[in-house]
Amino acid sequence: MTSEKPTSWPLRNALRTAQAVLDGEVGVIEGSIALAAYAHDVVPDWAADPDFVIFGALASETDHLPLGEVRSLWSATALAKADAEVEAITEGHRTKVRQACENVIARFSSGRRTITLYRPVGPKEYELIAASGWREFPPRLPDQPIFYPVTNEAYATQIARDWNVKASGAGFVTRFQVDAYYLSRYRVEKVGGAIHTEYWIPAEDLPEFNRNIVGQIEVTAEFR
Repeated sequence: MTSEKPTSWPLRNALRTAQAVLDGEVGVIEGSIALAAYAHDVVPDWAADPDFVIFGALASETDHLPLGEVRSLWSATALAKADAEVEAITEGHRTKVRQACENVIARFSSGRRTITLYRPVGPKEYELIAASGWREFPPRLPDQPIFYPVTNEAYATQIARDWNVKASGAGFVTRFQVDAYYLSRYRVEKVGGAIHTEYWIPAEDLPEFNRNIVGQIEVTAEFR
């Protein structure tokens, strides 16, 4: 396992693109195409999302038009005709796209949304979490370079019940909320079956991770 962070952060890229559209730095069509590409990493189902469906529909409607480098392959006559269509589509969709961009920024900016994570812990870590007022996870040990919160309760339960109990006599499943904008700097890692998905947080990032926990850490299950 490595602790390298991805260079592409879809949520943050989506927010920057939405702002660029509002600032006039990116065109309505170009911005919609980019936002549609980020949609799969930002919302569960772009076609059911009231804002990303606008970007996706416009991207599909304009996929035949010459945008970007491909323009050099078109003739002047064809470009003139296509540019007239681009202008008409842009004007027809500008208001809806701008409103969708404003909505995305309002919905997904820092502090606007949280993601539920889980972590299986043994008795020692449980006691340290409790001592913090249920606000943070303890620092990693020198031989523990990565902090592993998981994305679902089934996976956390499996580890707490089948591993923590054997290793230390008891296992606990904790549940907590993390700011989605902060968490977007890390990718979900799949390490086994469908439920085996987790985040790899470098140990040196854990203090900042703790500061982005919203509310208290809860214990949802106990095994002995």
